[in-house]
Order: sequence, then structure tokens, then C-alpha cells
Amino acid sequence: MASHEDATLFFTLPLELREHIYKEVLASPAQGPELLRTCREIKTEAHKFLFQRPINFHSQLSLYEWLDQAPHNLLPHVTEVSLTIQDVNFRTLLEPEASNSQPTTPPRLLTSELYEVEIGKLDQALKQLPKVKTVTIRALSTRQSFLYRDFLAKVLELLSSMCPTLLDLRLEGNMHHQSLRFLTGLQHLRCFSFDGFSSTSATETADILASLEHLSSLTLVSQHELLMPSTYLQSGFTSKPQSFTGDVVRTINQLASFSVIERTPTPSTTLFLTSEVLASLQGHKALNSLSIILSYTPDDETLLSLQEFLRRSDIHRLELDWPDLKPGILGEYSLVQEDLKTLWVRAQSASDAYTALVPIFESRHEGGLPNLRKIVLIRANKDDSKSRVASSDRKDSGIGVSENKKLHGAPIDRIFDKDELCQIKRRLQVLGIQVLWCTESE
Repeated sequence: MASHEDATLFFTLPLELREHIYKEVLASPAQGPELLRTCREIKTEAHKFLFQRPINFHSQLSLYEWLDQAPHNLLPHVTEVSLTIQDVNFRTLLEPEASNSQPTTPPRLLTSELYEVEIGKLDQALKQLPKVKTVTIRALSTRQSFLYRDFLAKVLELLSSMCPTLLDLRLEGNMHHQSLRFLTGLQHLRCFSFDGFSSTSATETADILASLEHLSSLTLVSQHELLMPSTYLQSGFTSKPQSFTGDVVRTINQLASFSVIERTPTPSTTLFLTSEVLASLQGHKALNSLSIILSYTPDDETLLSLQEFLRRSDIHRLELDWPDLKPGILGEYSLVQEDLKTLWVRAQSASDAYTALVPIFESRHEGGLPNLRKIVLIRANKDDSKSRVASSDRKDSGIGVSENKKLHGAPIDRIFDKDELCQIKRRLQVLGIQVLWCTESE
């Protein structure tokens, strides 16, 4: 606990600086609310920043209960919400009908009316969150009833009408029966993430995404457990092929960031990291960020397509992350191009990190890679080496910071001679390239 003198000294700082400190400490879910317990004055000034954290609700009921308890004057500070859409509670249908001796008891609702009541509750809930800019909607991943599908469609339409200024939308779970037409009501949308499947055809998907004039970031997160195991190119729930193709990419003229996150069973067909999609990206002059996060090692054909794409593109931020990523591929396939400013790359060990950094140092020392400023080496948590987050929300991606990753400056194992690694890092620092570690954690 800070002393009275410490608190008094803190309040001599300008308000803008104090608020910057509050935001850095409280806006991240990785930090606790201890700062608010320092003194009453700090709690008064800083409390609103606690509401700027991403807030996750596992059901509509948890959202309603939270809204009932939260200070209403702080709700306008909520900007990011994740909500899992659960089916409605049918228990009221099992309750006995009201008897004549209880005339004031409201009549029992029909099944369809239960869904209408739930939509009304969600409508009122969204009205209390007027400044929300980032929303994640999670649907049930299991097979869904027709009533639930219709309900989910109404939820998406409600989101479109109640949050027209939404900037970032992420769809998760089984959305394969849902149309993407509701997106046309989100004309301010900048970032969109889904698994590439919906009831909308590829042609219509292209038209819808092309109509979003501000859409500049697209993330595709594969959900192979929802697909047909025979080809993995069709939905196991709708029997329709994916609604995202290379032709869809071509229509998003202002695309600046493209991310592919694929977890595939072995063996299976890759969905989005294909030569067709990479070729379709080449015509995008605004594209400057590419993230590739895989659960498998891409084959030679894919790497050659990636090499050709990078050679013809002006990518400033590149992320490469898959199991057993060999540091030698960076040079073998010329994946680090002259325009690159930031590189995120998986390093299985300190020796792999050293092997990846030496050619970069040599190139920079000889006058190459003039724009490169930062290298982030991704490492798994030693206690959970198989953990991987389906997110490319890194600090410099323009989207946010993944809550389960931490940046560090230390080497990742004690077996390798850390002096060599530290030395190459210092040499790169002298040449203007910062090297950091990003450690995954649960």
C-alpha cells in the first residue's frame, strides 16, 4: 500500500500522464485491480479504465447480471465485449399452468415467445453499452436446433442495428447456417474475423465485403471440427463449400492486414493458405501485414507460393508461426524482404533463434534490410509447450494485445550458450533492430 506522501507526489503529475498510467495498468486482463485500492482519489480517477478491459460473458444471463451490478455511469467506457450465445431456458415451459385461484399469474409463454423475450433483453443490454467498438459473438459449436439458428440470426441482425459504429467483429463457433448480409449494416467495420464458412455464397460474400468501405483487416480462423472429414472443404452442418475464396479477397480493395490461423487434423486439406489465395493478395497495394499461424508445417509448394507473394508485395509486418519451423527457411525461401519492418517468427530453441538472427545481422551489416526495426521471437511456455492461441492480436498488429502472451528480453533455454545469443542481439540493437521474446502462457 502506497504511503500518503507517495500518493500526494503521484497527484503532482499532469492528469494526462496519470490517466496514461491508469490505462497501462488496468486495461490489460493480465493485471489485477490492486491499483484501485491505493487510495480513494486514485479509485475515483482510475475506476473507468477497469471497464476498458475486454469483458467476456459465457451466456446472456451473465451479461444481464453484470449489467445489473455495474455502475451505470461507467458503462459508456466499455469498448470490447465477448458473448457466447446460449439457447434460451425452456424450464418455464415445464411449469404448470396458472390456476383460476391465481389470476395475477402471467400466462405461460410459447417456445417462439421465449426467443422473442430473449431478443428484447439483448436489445436492452446493448443499449446500455453505447460505446462498444469490438465484439466477439460465439455460437454453439454443436448441432443447433432450427429455433436456435433463427434466434442467432436475429442476434446478428440486432448487433447490426444496435451497434452500427462497430469497428471490429469476430464470429466464432458454428455460424455455418448464418447469412453474412447483416454485415452491410456495419459500414464502419474495419476488422472482421470468421472461419470462412456461412450460408452465403462466395459471390455474395465478395459483394458484401466489398461494400464495407472501411474494412482493412481480415482474419480467417479455421474450425476443422465443424467441417466434413472427407474433404475439410465443406461444412459438416450445411454441406456447403466455404464461402471464402481467392475471388473474395480480390474484392476488398482497401485490405491492409490479412491473417490465416489454421489448425488442421493430419492429414487434411489446407483451407486458406493456398497458392490461389496468395496470388489473389498480390493485387492489393494497401496490404502491408501478413500473419500465418498454423498447426502444421506447410509443404514446399506453399512456401514457394509464399516466396513469390512476398517478392511481389510490400509487406511491412510478417508473422510466421508453425510447429518445427526451421530458421533456415527464412533464407532458403527469401521470406525476409527489403520492405519488412517487423518480423514475428517461431523459435523452438535458443539455437534456432541464433540461427535465424545471424543471416539477418549479416544482411543488415552489408546494407540490406534497411527498414527492419523489430524481431519478435515466439516461444512456447515450458509448462505448456503445445498451447497456441487462435489470435494474431499482437501489440504491433493494430488490433490489440493477446492476453496470453508476454514480451521478454531473455533467452529461452539454458542449454545453449546464451552469451552468443545475447551478443548477436546486442549487435542487431546497434544496427537499429530490436529483438524481443514473446512467451505464450495459459
